[in-house]
Amino acid sequence: MSLRPLTALRHFVTALTLLIVVLLGVEIWLRSNAAPSALIVTGQAPLEDQSLLVPSAVYHHELRRLQQTSHVTESGAKPIEIRINSLGCRGAEIESVPQVGVRRILLLGDDTICGTHVAESETVAAWLKKFFTQSTGEEVEVINAGVPGYCPLLASLKFQHDLSKLKPDIVILHIDMTDIADDCCYRSLTLQEGDHSVCSHPTLRMHPKPENPTIQLVRQSATASWLFAKTRQHGPELLSVSHASLAENQGFLWITDNPPDLRLQIDHALKPIRVMQDSVKQSGGQLLISTSPVLWQVVASDRAPELSRRLGITGKTPFASTFPFELLQSFCQDAGIPFCDASPVFRRDKAEKLFSKSAPVLSKVGMALYAREIARSLVELSAASRAPVE
Repeated sequence: MSLRPLTALRHFVTALTLLIVVLLGVEIWLRSNAAPSALIVTGQAPLEDQSLLVPSAVYHHELRRLQQTSHVTESGAKPIEIRINSLGCRGAEIESVPQVGVRRILLLGDDTICGTHVAESETVAAWLKKFFTQSTGEEVEVINAGVPGYCPLLASLKFQHDLSKLKPDIVILHIDMTDIADDCCYRSLTLQEGDHSVCSHPTLRMHPKPENPTIQLVRQSATASWLFAKTRQHGPELLSVSHASLAENQGFLWITDNPPDLRLQIDHALKPIRVMQDSVKQSGGQLLISTSPVLWQVVASDRAPELSRRLGITGKTPFASTFPFELLQSFCQDAGIPFCDASPVFRRDKAEKLFSKSAPVLSKVGMALYAREIARSLVELSAASRAPVE
């Protein structure tokens, strides 16, 4: 009878040893097979785009400058060639001084504008250049300054600190339906002193205490990295987490037919637009605000069931509410900013082809349509500026 405790202890030690051996084997295998990185620069950008981003001490994060890479956004999809110039904008290098006789347009926004899931020639910026030139005959330069996970706050900081020196004639800021949630995540990281503001990435701030050795070991572990990546990808579905409790999905609450009271959050999210308006005027340009709908404002959620389930979209869709577009129009009217609302042209038959089924962004066809509407607004804006004042 006295040997039973020793037998149980021996079994426990054996099981523990086997567990450690298995974990070491998994760690070695994952390291040798290039396990996916757990480095999440921002939770507001797609997991597939994290490798394109780096932290910033001024505007939280940006595209990794001077990179040229083949980017895969979906399993089995054809790689997309991504090139980022020295200013952190997608595309070729930009001359510091605009060419004489060439109108320079700067396009700011998030994933929809950057377009990491499409070729450079299929982005909103590329289509905008084509449509505007066809309509006016003018030579134009369109700079794609979209960054995954951006909102008006970060776009305003990016322009003030980095892109105003380009002296664009027109600055177009795309307002996305996710910008309310994005602003909530970044605003607490914003530091302001006088008229100057920065949004420093947490990893670039000074840490008062050295990191716990155990935490550091976990961060460096390939096994932990793999588990973290899988949990982030599938966790909300496996745990049945309500979409209302996820920061990345709270922005979609304001597009529903019965939204909660988000007036304070909306006010905070739109306030940087007025700051950008002043910055653009000081640089000699004009600001234009544009927006487009997301899938659930135009198409039923069953057209993209996996995406809808992942983002926690519930209730009857498409949502009938036009509140976000009316609010943006009212805001721009009060601020004296030209506004392009592309939502009416998206509400038509077979509209599902205008949206991606794997992410809350526009498809290739949707990007072309959106660019056409922006070009139309620019043509009208140009005509109005040339009209004689009575």
